[in-house]
Amino acid sequence: GTGLLVAKQFDAQLEALHVRADPATLVPLVGEGMSGAMVEQVMEAMTKAVEERAERARAAFDRIAAKAGAAATWRQETGPEPVVLAGAARLSDLTVIGRPDETSDSQLPASLEAALFDSGRPVLVVPPNPPAVVGARIAIAWNGSPKASRAVAASLPYLEKAQTITVLEVPAANKASPGEALAAYLGLHGLKATVESLDPQGKSIGKALLEHARGQGVDLLVMGAWGHSRIREMILGGVTREVLAQTTLPLLMAH
Repeated sequence: GTGLLVAKQFDAQLEALHVRADPATLVPLVGEGMSGAMVEQVMEAMTKAVEERAERARAAFDRIAAKAGAAATWRQETGPEPVVLAGAARLSDLTVIGRPDETSDSQLPASLEAALFDSGRPVLVVPPNPPAVVGARIAIAWNGSPKASRAVAASLPYLEKAQTITVLEVPAANKASPGEALAAYLGLHGLKATVESLDPQGKSIGKALLEHARGQGVDLLVMGAWGHSRIREMILGGVTREVLAQTTLPLLMAH
């Protein structure tokens, strides 16, 4: 739904990507005691589950797309979800993906990792209950890092449409590139931003950042994906990890 909202906002083309798992890769390791007939039964059950998941996803897409009125297409591929998603993201201006939580599909955390670290493109992370409007009131979590800079660059189309822009300078920010310097840079683009210093007051930076943003009525938080990736394992900085785990706001992130 948020993807369609953003696509309509920018008059963009949205492609909904459903990655269909290969049932053969889902069959658990079996011992010598499992007969060929039993393996075949497991394969049939896996195939049925994959097909039912694809049908539910397509039905949800058709239902939401019909209401949204935005240009949207459906695409389905078979393979490992993180690999397929990363490949598609590299040829997309923006990837929209849900925030993983305890109810998420088991592939979602790895897919988010792939979108953040393997695509080279920005990612919009959507919470379970996103706001009706995205990007009217924007906050930028600024620490002067290259990753934060790339997130700002990716957010310029949103910033140009925003009603308010706040630069939240986090503690231990790069003193060579303070919040005022970012505000001056945005001014060169004709954008007016206010600068505030985040005061955690004994809280973690991630929690303080989210609370501050929510208190301002922010509907889009821009920040760098601080951390790095290893194969099939997401290793994030503490702030990024906490914000991803707890945010109720859409996040525009870049690495």
